[in-house]
Amino acid sequence: MNSKERLLEKIRSIVHNENRSVSFKDLLSFDWNGQQINYKHGSLRNLISELLREGKIEVVCRSPQAFYTFPGINFGKAMTPTYIMASPNLNYKQKTFLKFLRVHELNIPAIHDIRLLFTCEGLRSMLLSTNNDLIESIDKKDNKDIKLKDITLNDITLKTIVHNSNKVTVIVACSDNPIALDYIGIAKLSSALTRVEDRLQRVVEDYTKSTTNQEINKNIEYTVPCHLSWIITMWHFGYDSEPGFSGESIEITWKESLEVFRIYSKKRRISIIK
Repeated sequence: MNSKERLLEKIRSIVHNENRSVSFKDLLSFDWNGQQINYKHGSLRNLISELLREGKIEVVCRSPQAFYTFPGINFGKAMTPTYIMASPNLNYKQKTFLKFLRVHELNIPAIHDIRLLFTCEGLRSMLLSTNNDLIESIDKKDNKDIKLKDITLNDITLKTIVHNSNKVTVIVACSDNPIALDYIGIAKLSSALTRVEDRLQRVVEDYTKSTTNQEINKNIEYTVPCHLSWIITMWHFGYDSEPGFSGESIEITWKESLEVFRIYSKKRRISIIK
């Protein structure tokens, strides 16, 4: 029995004998016929991904971490046929996120204080080399992060942190005024993210215009990725008292989330009317 088969048997044992879904932590280390089995995080993620792709298990999101079960065996609210029929063209990430929303049944369909992440090669060096006035502070002691000045748009504050790894975190701070998951709210948030993208792109353009050809690394594409491709790594739903959710299973690009919100909002309206 290979590692994947053994892992599948362990999942089957928990699902059928303990009558519950299986967490990632359940599978990191367990006893198997008197032998202690230990997986590295990366190896376990790869095996679980294979089982998911093969359709042998499925995700059930009921907390910030993912839980797994077998197709057709549910221990909580399942995704209704209406949702499944409404989302035939969604990719795996989108379907997982839609199921997450369905399982949690948001009392208030709104989001706040979400975090997005993307990579922009050379951005940190550009900011430092130009003594850019957008910089609010630099952590020179620990992580070397550069914090840019906030962008305030009425009831939304956009915070931008450029990490030493050239990854960029954008925080949409609006806990007092959650953004509704409707057409107006989504358009409002997209417009706000565009402001961040445009500001950073101007930094890149100003740098390339003022730099000689000898100083420019030809192997680097100096551009800020479109905000639609930014990955959301942290979600907060409802009001500020509600817990935040994160984890690989619900990390999704802003573009991918738009179609999910459209389907979720539409079906939620139908459910309320009925």
